[in-house]
Amino acid sequence: MVKYKNIFILVFMAIFLFSCQTGKEDAKQFSDEYTKITEQLRDKRGKVTTRDDYVGFKEDRKKAYETLLKQFEKSPAIEEIEILRSKLLLGLEKLDEAEKKIDRVLAKKPDLIAQAKMVKVRILIERKKYGEAYDIFKDIESQITDLYDLFEAYYYLGSVHEDDKVKEEYSRKFLEAKLIPGHYVKFKAFMYSNLAKIAKQEGDLDKTRRLFNEGIADTKDERTKTYLEKSLAQLDYYGQQAFPISALHWVNSSPLKLDTLKGDVVIISFWAPWCPGCRTLTPTLVEMYNENKDKGFTIIGLTRLYGKYEDDEVDKGKVGKDEELELIKKYLERKKVSYPIAIADEKSALDKYKISALPTLVFIDKKGNIDYTKIGAGSIPFIKNKVKELLEKI
Repeated sequence: MVKYKNIFILVFMAIFLFSCQTGKEDAKQFSDEYTKITEQLRDKRGKVTTRDDYVGFKEDRKKAYETLLKQFEKSPAIEEIEILRSKLLLGLEKLDEAEKKIDRVLAKKPDLIAQAKMVKVRILIERKKYGEAYDIFKDIESQITDLYDLFEAYYYLGSVHEDDKVKEEYSRKFLEAKLIPGHYVKFKAFMYSNLAKIAKQEGDLDKTRRLFNEGIADTKDERTKTYLEKSLAQLDYYGQQAFPISALHWVNSSPLKLDTLKGDVVIISFWAPWCPGCRTLTPTLVEMYNENKDKGFTIIGLTRLYGKYEDDEVDKGKVGKDEELELIKKYLERKKVSYPIAIADEKSALDKYKISALPTLVFIDKKGNIDYTKIGAGSIPFIKNKVKELLEKI
């Protein structure tokens, strides 16, 4: 009996050792293939200049990742392989699967814990849970060797984290880096923009102008340069009378003129249904309007017809004017938007205000003067405090 028991142990050990060896060999091959494909995709990403290019890039990435997952689907679930699988699932936008897999890896306290946590950070960023992503990333930042992973975190934490101190920290780290990888070089100007917006919120317009000018001087991309130039030009409007709103179509109101709204605080919210940041900001605007509409405050949402339609639930592609108007009305009903909405036929309605990105909020004081412009959906406390400040101002 002892003899058979010893034989069983020897056979088990042999199978176990063979399995470990096979797992390590698979992990090495998987890692090599993943690295090769990643380098090819990063090269393609760096050449993307149009929306169509980006759509094509995403299709190529999807095919490559699905093929690689299939190739190694029977490989053992050791941590190296599970981390790679999680990365591929993340790239395929299968966030639930990716997160379950990486959470199982992290529960075992793996040797490659920094790599595993970085995947978790990227998943949280995709889920827009920037605070949770930051809490993990700050502890592993010094251990991250993949510059692309590092700069993905720098970009998002510098751009969309709720805390301005975190934004400033990572925007500066991005700008001060000696080597910026691949397509992330194109985002350098936006880090100047992040810092300029923080300076603007702090009321330091000289610093704001300097940072925008540094960003303009640092970028060769014409679209990015135009964005920064328009953002800079908006500063010159502070204290001036707000420009009239030109729109043929109105929802939730008859046509409004800013001249007749003097004495009230007004926000003009430049938005579009296809804009994710606009959709993020909408509930806050609805809440603020409902709370303050009887206190001398109104919001006018200004958008335009694009000849196509997309929101968080509907993607119609090209549409006629009447259909687009109807889709916008249905979207507003679904989002319970009750403040006035102006819909212009042409882009020129946005040009007067030098709108460079959506959403943009233009704050107008009781005298009808432009008090402040804010780009982006972040810094909700700042938006609420700005409205409170203007309402209290005599």
